[in-house]
Amino acid sequence: MKQTTRTITMPEYLGSPKKILPTTQMICNGNGRYYRGVETKDFIYFCNYQESDDNASIKMYRKSDLSLASDNYFASNDLFEVILEKKYTYLSKSMQYNVRQMQKEHEKEKQI
Repeated sequence: MKQTTRTITMPEYLGSPKKILPTTQMICNGNGRYYRGVETKDFIYFCNYQESDDNASIKMYRKSDLSLASDNYFASNDLFEVILEKKYTYLSKSMQYNVRQMQKEHEKEKQI
C-alpha cells in the first residue's frame, strides 16, 4: 500500500484500506478509483463513478476512527438512503449532480 496525504493506492490483490487519513481524497485499487463523494455526521463515502456493481462501487468509512465500515452492498444501500433522506453534510461536485438526478428519479417513482 502506498499512501500520501490525499491518495491511497492499494495493490491489485487487496481490496480496501482498513483506515484512511482525514485528508484522503482518493483510493485506488484493482477496481478503479474511488473519490471522496459524500459525508454525513458519522461517515465518509468514497465513490467509484465507473463501477456499476453495487457490491464494489462504494467504500464507507467511520469518521470517529477513520476505519472501514463497509465496502460492499451495505455501503451502497446506506449511501442511497443518506441521499434520499438528505442526511449528508458534504457533497463533492460530481455527487451534487448525481444526487439531484437520484432525487428527481425518486420523486417520479413516488408519483406512479
